[in-house]
Amino acid sequence: MRSLAEVRELQKLMLDATLDGPHALCEILPADELVELFTRATDIFKTLPALVEIWVPDPDCRVIVVGDTHGQYHDVCAMLKKFGMPSKKQIYVFNGDYVDRGAWGVETLALVVSLKLACPSRVHLLRGNHETSVITKFYGFQTELRSKYRGSSGKEVWAACRRMFANMPLALCLQQATIVLHGGLFRKPPACSALQAGLHGKKRRRLSPDVGVSDDLEIGTLDDLRKAYKGGMDPDANRPGSRVASDVLWSDPVGRDGLEDNIQRGAGLSFGPDVTQAFLERNGLRLVIRSHEGPDARDRRDDLQQVLRGYAFDHDTPAGKLITVFSAPDYPQFQQRLPGVSRYNNLGAVAVLTAPNYCEPDMQSFGAHRPRPKAQAYYNYAVHVLSDDDDELGFGYGMGEEEDEEDEGDEGEEE
Repeated sequence: MRSLAEVRELQKLMLDATLDGPHALCEILPADELVELFTRATDIFKTLPALVEIWVPDPDCRVIVVGDTHGQYHDVCAMLKKFGMPSKKQIYVFNGDYVDRGAWGVETLALVVSLKLACPSRVHLLRGNHETSVITKFYGFQTELRSKYRGSSGKEVWAACRRMFANMPLALCLQQATIVLHGGLFRKPPACSALQAGLHGKKRRRLSPDVGVSDDLEIGTLDDLRKAYKGGMDPDANRPGSRVASDVLWSDPVGRDGLEDNIQRGAGLSFGPDVTQAFLERNGLRLVIRSHEGPDARDRRDDLQQVLRGYAFDHDTPAGKLITVFSAPDYPQFQQRLPGVSRYNNLGAVAVLTAPNYCEPDMQSFGAHRPRPKAQAYYNYAVHVLSDDDDELGFGYGMGEEEDEEDEGDEGEEE
């Protein structure tokens, strides 16, 4: 995509194609063109560090932070119509989880990647925990992609997609005031991390969970994130070199003080308001924006607010705030098919940041696009009812399982 006009045309064509079933997409966006989109985006992502740092030179420019969208393409299109396309006066930061659960993850991913290619300095794409091979296997994206692109073309698209996921940045720091990252805060890496980060690739050895692990958790810094390895296709919490990436994608805030491993998720950290305050103070920041939790995840918690309006102010400390933004309204898409389970009817939201400090979010909610076209679920929603955690998946994420023979490797996105 060379221009916003071309992106708008593709957006409309894909929107129309959703009415004609899953096989219509490849007619208007052939596999080779989608591979080219993903490959061009990968080339951009390879030049970026784990932490992207931006300054907004124009005080009239606003920044819109978008949370999880989870394949709800029609809602993403409605959101862009409501808030406007990226421009000289408007920057978008998409905070991961573009795919899975919803029926149009391929379309959603193709749209945001096209926006990135058309407006590389005005659109920033971060990685979520669903931009991984393990999670997309369970929550539908791999099945969706292979339903829309059959045979060898589907394998080529998936290979290009894997490479792109592995090279996406993990976080964005805005105006040295606000940090945006998908899951949450991260631990200080062990001293051996730099060596272990070099052990990625198809023949890399697996590490014992005890290797390089400190008994005392310590929260990391922006400098640790600047130096971090992006984690490869499936950031493994048991490999010290990937632990920062795993934490960023999987961590959750909690209502009580303290810092500990995130037992519920099987990866990442659970961190309290005291940890958020210390992180903000040490790094000269005022705001943390994260995503990662929708109404289903919050429904099982009583220590933090629900996100039925698409957001929650989770930590309010003397040093600043931590908020959750979730941008998939009426989520999850297929919940209504489960007997005895009522819909959340949640709104989605975005965080709008403006000059002079870009750290006082204006949270703006929006509803779901109606009607949604009929679609099939690409995952077993009767089994995976709740949020993606260790209990639901039946195994701890990143526990060192061997890659498939077709694994593309970690693509060397961080040296």
